[in-house]
Amino acid sequence: MSFLQSTSNTAFFIALGIVVLLSGIGFGIVAWVGRLTGALRGREPVPINMLTEGYLLARGKASGRTLRAPLSGRPCVWWEMKVWERRIEIDRQASSDEPDRRASWTLLRHDVSRRPIHCTQGFVTCTVQPDGMTLTVPSEVRDWKGKQYPPENRDPPVQPGSAFSYRQVHDTGFTIVGGKLLGDRYRYVELLIASNAELFVLGRVERVAARAGAASTHDNAPAPEGESVAPFEQAQREENEDEQMSPSMREVQWRIAPEKGRPYIVATQPPEQWMATIKLASQGGLIVGTVTAALAAFMLWARYQGG
Repeated sequence: MSFLQSTSNTAFFIALGIVVLLSGIGFGIVAWVGRLTGALRGREPVPINMLTEGYLLARGKASGRTLRAPLSGRPCVWWEMKVWERRIEIDRQASSDEPDRRASWTLLRHDVSRRPIHCTQGFVTCTVQPDGMTLTVPSEVRDWKGKQYPPENRDPPVQPGSAFSYRQVHDTGFTIVGGKLLGDRYRYVELLIASNAELFVLGRVERVAARAGAASTHDNAPAPEGESVAPFEQAQREENEDEQMSPSMREVQWRIAPEKGRPYIVATQPPEQWMATIKLASQGGLIVGTVTAALAAFMLWARYQGG
């Protein structure tokens, strides 16, 4: 306690701020999970061909024009990608004559498919807005490292998607020699929703007014192959080609989008498969929040006790 009383105000409040921040993160996770579980409580999935308007949990099959994921080139109907670059940081305040060099990950690029996902059941089609998702549970996750960007390895191992598809990477597997970084320089993460995957979507369901015009098979055709276009640029070009409403969108009967103030979830697994994971996160957040809040209270009491 004497240390907390004698340390400078600046050092004390920096330490207190860190503890309060950790507490806020912990309780924030609890609140986030609480919103999701509350929104899903008592809801049964409604097949796409039995939809009504309102805030519903809809169920169907992912469909629509096939896209190519920008990093792996895999076919899908939705993708999200992140690329981190490992860079050298120099600490010139180190006590030794030589500056301390360390490597850290810096986010280089983050992009998400903007094309609506088609969700079908029988002859009924619903579009799922790709923006504003509170939680996405993809069907496939690829997480790998390499020396180049775009990646030299476009066929990395695939893992099933989960509620927490981004994992913390420990900064290992590199060497700094002569001030230069050796080893893997980039980390790539790609999340995909594959065609024909099961879809469970919690959001605002609206009926779409019928539009004139016949459907075109172009919208369900595979993306062009065999062209000398870089993976990311080709993926972006395909997104731009469909920026305007495609002919097949004219036959869509329903649309699902976010509802203000309520969770918007797009998952390729039924809720019971991934709810256990987020509940564990909530328990961990509660422990972290409670412990750090108690620590913050103790720090304030120890510093200002007796006046």
